[in-house]
Amino acid sequence: MIAYTALVICSFLVLVTQGKIVNYPRPSIYSASKVFTLSANGTEINTIDYAGYDYAHLAMDAGHATTFSLTATGEKEISDLIVSPRALKVNAKTAGNKLTFTISKPQYLIIKVNKVKEMVILVDYIENDAPQPKASGIFNVLDYKADNTGKTITKGIQTAMDAAAKKPGSTVYVPAGVYQIGNLMLRNHTSLYLAPGSALRFTGNIADYDLIFSKPFTGVGRVNGTWWLQTEFYSTDIKIFGRGTIDGNGYNSRQNKSMAHLVVPVGTKNFKYDGPLIRDGSFWTVVPTQSEDAYLANLKILNRKDVTQNDGVDVIESKRVTIRRSIAIGNDDNYSAKTWEADNEVALHYPYKPLPNQDIVFDDCLAWTNCYGYKIGQGVVENQDNVTFKNSAVYNAGVGIGIHHLYGWATASRITFENIDVEDQHGNSGGVASWIALFINGTSKRGVGPVTDVLVKNVRARKQGSREGYAQGFNNSVKLSGVTFSDVFMYTNKTPATSLKEMNIVRTEFSEGIKFANTKN
Repeated sequence: MIAYTALVICSFLVLVTQGKIVNYPRPSIYSASKVFTLSANGTEINTIDYAGYDYAHLAMDAGHATTFSLTATGEKEISDLIVSPRALKVNAKTAGNKLTFTISKPQYLIIKVNKVKEMVILVDYIENDAPQPKASGIFNVLDYKADNTGKTITKGIQTAMDAAAKKPGSTVYVPAGVYQIGNLMLRNHTSLYLAPGSALRFTGNIADYDLIFSKPFTGVGRVNGTWWLQTEFYSTDIKIFGRGTIDGNGYNSRQNKSMAHLVVPVGTKNFKYDGPLIRDGSFWTVVPTQSEDAYLANLKILNRKDVTQNDGVDVIESKRVTIRRSIAIGNDDNYSAKTWEADNEVALHYPYKPLPNQDIVFDDCLAWTNCYGYKIGQGVVENQDNVTFKNSAVYNAGVGIGIHHLYGWATASRITFENIDVEDQHGNSGGVASWIALFINGTSKRGVGPVTDVLVKNVRARKQGSREGYAQGFNNSVKLSGVTFSDVFMYTNKTPATSLKEMNIVRTEFSEGIKFANTKN
């Protein structure tokens, strides 16, 4: 360990003998958890009260032991405890209503104590590229009359962005504060930095935004939507980074029959995303669309469980997109890849005609949802090829991993689920309730197509689910084919499954070429 000769405390940065701890400021529109307190190496960490779970966001030095102490303030003792991802084998010790654990690397953790709502601890790496607010090439939004009190809808961030775009390579700097903003167009060759303690807030009223799409919801009627933070079409080298918050105000938006895709890299190349926390989405949250060479890392999506269709990440008709080191929580699918018809209501304003999805990677992710944790579909209107989900976990889901080819005539091929831990399963998603569901269904109007070359490798299913699993095609002409299971471990078994029955995969009509290729005994 590094020994420091002095203790330095400056605003939210504390240097201690174990290494640095960065306690990010809590934006003024949020309140502290009512059920938890948290400290790291003895430093009190800001917590945030939320719907269905609470959370805390901080950063630490990698390679240094950091000890966390979490207190469930309303409990007398901790009798039941889960720390996810379970594969990390975090050694948590309890004493009364307090638990402690030590990690030496930043992690995203979900902690369940007794019957109290979960605590989500988001530990990031310490920033090494944070710009100075007054440096050359920095466009500070306060210099463009941005209102950081959250009392008005401010245009200052867009004004700063437009000014920065005239000097390619510049960065728009958003200091701590609350900013209600309308549509934000991210300009070509320009970066957006959200400083710790900053929060961009969606107003919740579609009248404040450009109407880009509309969609009917059962029992609600038509809901109008927009793209909130959007890249320019045909742009390159746009980046969003920092440790601030992007707040979609989703619950209130849907009450007002409004919704938004929150972060939309669309028709762009070499897009980068690194760090800001996203919360309370009202519809599909992060949507790389018809883009190439996008890299999204340290991506934290904290949606509510009482808002429908609030997918975490949907990669749509793009090439070479990587999502790495991420957590997504919500009611709907956490991580998925889709392709759509040109006349689909959500796709009417895409810059290009329908395109395939190709070379997509989801790596080191943590999922918690009522629907699918990791999924291909439902749209497969254009081919989806070489999509990989790996090194990831499902804390709890209606379906752990799956392919649901519901719309389109195209093919889903070379789909890999590798090194995934499905920890728990609850409820169902459209009647499906299993650790795995690979299946095809469709209609003559919207199409039906095949799925081929699927690899399920080194997967642990701690719960099989309350209903049977699927490896099912559609008919004798449209089949699920070429599925390989390699080292799939059910429950706590130490030997891999050797049959579909062992994995509770019962629905196997119109499938062919299913095989086992175990490498472990």
